[in-house]
Amino acid sequence: MILTVEVREGPADIDISNRQDVAIGNMQIKSQAKAPGTTLGPQDDVVLTEWVITPERIDGGTVASPVWRNVVSVTVPAGGTANLQNYRIFPAEYFDQQPLVQLYPQNGGFDRETGKRNIRQRLKIAIYGKTVAGRRVTLRFDWDLNFFYQNY
Repeated sequence: MILTVEVREGPADIDISNRQDVAIGNMQIKSQAKAPGTTLGPQDDVVLTEWVITPERIDGGTVASPVWRNVVSVTVPAGGTANLQNYRIFPAEYFDQQPLVQLYPQNGGFDRETGKRNIRQRLKIAIYGKTVAGRRVTLRFDWDLNFFYQNY
């Protein structure tokens, strides 16, 4: 099985003063056979169970947010799609950890590595699961975010 993802509505700029989890508003995961013309059955349904999000800096800084693991079951029917709405990809509690905590006014309001008032990170998203028949399946995609603290 081959899985692909289409993000139809996703975040780009994240104001950490809002204290809300970062979520992809609308995405679709599609399942298809590796070989065209292959007959698919229920044993080819995919059950995704573990989402591992690994942030990396894309702004010249070196300290990134921690890896986040989320265990949530999503079933993608063989040859079909799963539509996800408001799917969490980054927890708000990470706003209180390095490097994002530096953006709060009480902590200086800027990143000490870059001197900027924002931090840009790429989330490397890996989703692990298995077909009903037991074959391992992995879906990977990246999502870039720009974190900042909105001064009022």
